[in-house]
Amino acid sequence: MSSKWQIWDFFSSYKRDTLGAYEGLLGLSTFDPTCLKLVKDFLLSGAGERVVHYKMASEVTRAWIEEEFQTLSLFGNSESFFIHQAQDLPAELLDLLAKAGVSGRFVILSFETESPAWKKIVKEGKLETLTIEPPKFWEPNRLLDFTAGYLRLPLSYEAKAWILDALENNLSSFYNACSLIKLNHPTEREVSLPQVKDLLTIERLDQFQLASLFGRRRKRDFFEKLVALEGDFEKMRGFFNFLQSHLVKMADTSYLNKKPRLTQYDKDLQGSSRLWKKEDLVAEINRFSDWEILSKKKDPMLWHKVREAHLESFGIL
Repeated sequence: MSSKWQIWDFFSSYKRDTLGAYEGLLGLSTFDPTCLKLVKDFLLSGAGERVVHYKMASEVTRAWIEEEFQTLSLFGNSESFFIHQAQDLPAELLDLLAKAGVSGRFVILSFETESPAWKKIVKEGKLETLTIEPPKFWEPNRLLDFTAGYLRLPLSYEAKAWILDALENNLSSFYNACSLIKLNHPTEREVSLPQVKDLLTIERLDQFQLASLFGRRRKRDFFEKLVALEGDFEKMRGFFNFLQSHLVKMADTSYLNKKPRLTQYDKDLQGSSRLWKKEDLVAEINRFSDWEILSKKKDPMLWHKVREAHLESFGIL
């Protein structure tokens, strides 16, 4: 039997003691290293007194499979195995394991990246599979709530809102940040925004949001966010390259007339383009081209330029 779960549903509903009596092969697919760690700890905590050994896929050979699962032993074989990087196992070894008739113990095959081997296993249904699916892009709130709950970290509403805006919206970023906060505030009844900001720095760069702000001529908000990201040349280089492409599209949106259906991004482009003169867009494209070059050179002058533009947005310069 195979099943798919969102991580918060898995931890609230999956039977913790499943491995206590489980026999056979189990294919496990997780969406990132932190997810794997949490799910692995959860599953193995329910294995009871069973002895579990860990192996990498590179250590699994035909000889090992035959000796461990297909040869009768005077002493009997009762040890279970957790095999990492199962996506690297050759197809013939996966087939051999599937036909080995594992009984009285379990073997977990941990697939840690998307692979044709995993898709084939799921399609053919030769063994039971457990999939932890990545959260949808609109579910970062639920992912943060899960992470904070898992670590028993009581974050204030303001602290959660800031974390969602400041950090990359993925499990590893949330888990590392919440672990750091928990370490520094282990007994706090509610961790406040100032306490969180004392420990974390802004790492998230939402290119589409920033481009939309600039396109709608909300320069004060735009440059305020850029100033907060001072120091990360590589992130800025990528963003300035993206923004130039965005502004070129704004300068001539006629190609959108040929599309049968417009995305939200397309609609945003159309609306923003009406707010600009073509010569102004060309000037901005040139500015961000210069800033991309400064980013590539890791020239500190970039941050002077960004701060200067921020002040100009207030009418100070």
